[in-house]
Amino acid sequence: MSATVIPTAPGENFLGHGHQLQYDRLPFFRRVAELGDVVATRMLHRPIYFVNAPAAAHEMLVEKARSFEKSPGIRILLHDLAGQGLFTSEGDLWKRQRRLLSPLFHPTQLQTYVSAMNGEALRARERLRDGDRVDLAAETTRIAMSVVGRALFDARTFDEADELGEALTIALGWVNDRLATPFMAIQLAALEMTESLDGKLPPFLDDVRARVRAALDGPVLIPGRHDPTVRRALEVLDGRIHAMIDERRAHPADRKDLLTRLLQARDADLGGEGMSDKQVRDEANTLFIAGHETTATALAWSFYLLARDPAARAKVQAEADAFGPDGPTSYDPEKLAYTTRVFKEALRLYPPVIVLPRRALEPVQIGGHAFPDRTIFFVNVYGMHLRRDCHPEPDRFDPARFTPENEARRPKSAWIPFGVGPRVCIGNHFALMEGPVVLATLMRGLSFEVEPRDVEPETFATLRPKGGVWARVRRLDSR
Repeated sequence: MSATVIPTAPGENFLGHGHQLQYDRLPFFRRVAELGDVVATRMLHRPIYFVNAPAAAHEMLVEKARSFEKSPGIRILLHDLAGQGLFTSEGDLWKRQRRLLSPLFHPTQLQTYVSAMNGEALRARERLRDGDRVDLAAETTRIAMSVVGRALFDARTFDEADELGEALTIALGWVNDRLATPFMAIQLAALEMTESLDGKLPPFLDDVRARVRAALDGPVLIPGRHDPTVRRALEVLDGRIHAMIDERRAHPADRKDLLTRLLQARDADLGGEGMSDKQVRDEANTLFIAGHETTATALAWSFYLLARDPAARAKVQAEADAFGPDGPTSYDPEKLAYTTRVFKEALRLYPPVIVLPRRALEPVQIGGHAFPDRTIFFVNVYGMHLRRDCHPEPDRFDPARFTPENEARRPKSAWIPFGVGPRVCIGNHFALMEGPVVLATLMRGLSFEVEPRDVEPETFATLRPKGGVWARVRRLDSR
């Protein structure tokens, strides 16, 4: 155990640091990252430890991954949206689902999705007119949503993208606004109380405890869950997924997409048992949401960053121009090397998931400090990506950070926009392929004159550009 004392973040009041987590989140994460490798904060009576250093993050997420689960707070807030999907599930269920889904994201399988990535970018390119004023964040959302619709569900969602995007913004906004509230702290305390009483009550009372414990998996103590606007947003998202499930049930042999494979997947370790419709819904919802949100925001930030760096934009333009009129129809890492570095640098400056919450399943040591079981940790992705000792001149846009030589020199887990370890995002390679393909396809025929204003990030499920990224379209028909 370390003899050093864990520093505590300044600025707490009688509610702890909740006001900073809620209303000053990104600056607070940066300040906390500069205070030490592990820093203590508080929500009401509850300590929460920020893990800010690559070595400590690697220790937690890779070396000692079995000693942790995702924070119950994530499962509670995403209960209605993602249920028991891969992002929120734990234990044997998570292992089973990961095993069933992994073949669908194998590198050889990913190559089959490039036609959808390129095709949807081409559709957008043909739709945009010279002189149009567009929000690139909205455009990339439409494209990425359509890529998921085609590649994963063999469905055309491009024309529904605005409705689906608005519904998703409402649902994720509700989650975002309740992340660091006293109500969340109260529900977590109630949840842990029911867990601590397991096996300590007589049978008739333990049955009551178990029912209360199960109810607390959902946001029962969080205000606004039944707000009509929120419920309608969830119905829109669910309706799209259920319609696709029903269509596959009616015509099981007609499609070879991911949804059909989910319905047909069988686990040999469970006697060939498949997923229930509820589990398929949870996995499909998770993949539909996560499969486009990350890429869409990273693409919007890429355009914004390139607009502020003409030299970098020229290099991406040169890679795009080297392809045929339709842009990259297959993924070739060497031909998209610089474009990929730009996309990765956008993910560093504006990581889609800014914090990775974890809870200790047993007493554990992290960063040389001992912690009891049920301790809550936040792996501070955003703060770590902008720490000076992890990334020199951290606020500077520099795609050269991602040359093979520089990546080899970077400390393990200093760049983790998709997490790391066993719980790394299953779609990370999908996103890292889609981003450069879409970027190069669009820039093969279009130029975007981004309006000269500073765009601030705002926290949702991902780090979205506040107010969008507005630009004037210029067609490059001669190319």
